[in-house]
Amino acid sequence: MELETVRQIRGAKELVEEAVDAAASRIGEVQRVMTRKPYAVLAMLSPVAVPMRAIEEAHLHVVDGVYFAIRLGNRLGGLMAGYALDRLEARARGKPGR
Repeated sequence: MELETVRQIRGAKELVEEAVDAAASRIGEVQRVMTRKPYAVLAMLSPVAVPMRAIEEAHLHVVDGVYFAIRLGNRLGGLMAGYALDRLEARARGKPGR
């Protein structure tokens, strides 16, 4: 594979990694806002207000965990792809891969 091709692939990988990270962050924020709305309505009912707040907090922690896992997986995938691209680049330069 030519060196220029490897560089283009690396650039595309970085763009995809940034896009996935930004999308996961923004979607997570939107989901948090949307999650709060039905709980706010239910919290107005005094018999269920306290349990609803606890359930809402648990729900929000799950949402945060899911989007953290997506971003972490994205980062790990990017690191693995970067390692593979390093080896391809070394090969394109005529150096043995590590």
